[in-house]
Amino acid sequence: MKGRCALVVNTRSHLVSRKGSRLEALARQDTSLPLVHFEASPKFDEAIGRLVQEGCDTFLIEGGDGTVLAVLTACYNFDPACLSRLRFGILAGGSTNLAHERLGLRRPTVDKLARLASATEALACAPPVLTSQPALIVEADGLPRPLVGFLLSTGALALAMDHVQHHMFGSGRRGPAAIASSLVKLVARPHHYLAEDGEPLLRPSRFSPGEGGRCLPDGAHGFLLASTLDRLSLGLSPFWGDTEEGALKVTYAPWPLKRLRPALLRVATGYGLSSLEARGYRSFASDAFDFTVHSPLMLDGELLALDQPTSVRVKTTGDLQWIR
Repeated sequence: MKGRCALVVNTRSHLVSRKGSRLEALARQDTSLPLVHFEASPKFDEAIGRLVQEGCDTFLIEGGDGTVLAVLTACYNFDPACLSRLRFGILAGGSTNLAHERLGLRRPTVDKLARLASATEALACAPPVLTSQPALIVEADGLPRPLVGFLLSTGALALAMDHVQHHMFGSGRRGPAAIASSLVKLVARPHHYLAEDGEPLLRPSRFSPGEGGRCLPDGAHGFLLASTLDRLSLGLSPFWGDTEEGALKVTYAPWPLKRLRPALLRVATGYGLSSLEARGYRSFASDAFDFTVHSPLMLDGELLALDQPTSVRVKTTGDLQWIR
């Protein structure tokens, strides 16, 4: 059976837990639509794989970036080739919702979702508006399987983002603006905020580039940021240089983090980014990139606390289809 639509909901995600789920409402309205509730377990992967096997070619996902990560990862590990023939629609449900901001459905009412789901089953109907966008594939020592997402960070940035999510968010303050204001506070008083080991969050960690590393230095680094997206939350674009050489965009920050506040201002405005090269910052594009790092990794808001040092390979999927 081709052209089936499946629904995936994370009821524990920030927005869904506060406002309820539109996809659950849709499933109550149309009981023929398969509904899967997200849980971090092999059962979830098995459920997604079974839906792909049964002919579902469209997944509507309501949750945060971690939920999108889980669905893409489950599909890829069931059959890497299936990603290219699937379509994904994202409803904002989490705290930051980067994937939704760049690729998600706009004003998806239950009625609109019902029309989309029924049009999916009847392939003769006019197709929805689609956007093509590849994702990251991350393989690392200690990971039981490859992960598929959009935003990878290492070093001080991974530690800082994890601290912001778990210690600086108020009960009602979420979203990109809240993250940005928290990071500004952290940068303004870098020695005031400590990690769980009692050391400053902004600290160096060992980094060794491998294949595709574009002559990045081997030694202490501040952080590395990698994504297939041109722009991140709040419209920030921390990548510069030749972006035509691959879908994977990488920015590297040295240690010490020289003139960090002016550097962040340039990222915020998008002006004069290439001048950061003189301070040791690097940015480039590639199809794949290997490195070894002595720090945690963060992928789409999920901290990957792996044994260190960790050998990592980052590559990209082909173009994936996103319903707008």
